[in-house]
Amino acid sequence: MTASEPRIHAPRPVRGNSSASSRHDMRRRIFTHTHRLRLERAADHYLRDCYRRVTAARASELATTLGVTAPYLSRIAPDILGMPLRDFLRQKQIEYSVQLLKTTPLTSKEIALRCGFGTVSTFHRWFRSAFDTTPGAFRKVMK
Repeated sequence: MTASEPRIHAPRPVRGNSSASSRHDMRRRIFTHTHRLRLERAADHYLRDCYRRVTAARASELATTLGVTAPYLSRIAPDILGMPLRDFLRQKQIEYSVQLLKTTPLTSKEIALRCGFGTVSTFHRWFRSAFDTTPGAFRKVMK
């Protein structure tokens, strides 16, 4: 290329006319299976800590534990996990609650607290949305 020839640049999005999502798509990072495994492992450790401390699990607290901001983690989690971080954490909590319902005589209140739901009503709401039944009715069917 000579000095007089113009350089050819890749087209840039027009500012003001493009949506935030299309600008975001141009900068989207590619995540690997290793990223997924690491985030799953970190979430599992975080949830076990919540179960041990008997505290509610929060995506923002997980982000702080990982040393990133909550908006950043919430933005990249769907690309890594295939679902929003909040839903991923709830799914893990529901799985643990099912295990406790099947294997222990604990009450719904005790299970709600041990699984990091914070309150019994939150536990019942999420459990019903997952299984279309209450934890008590689920336990009766499983015995």
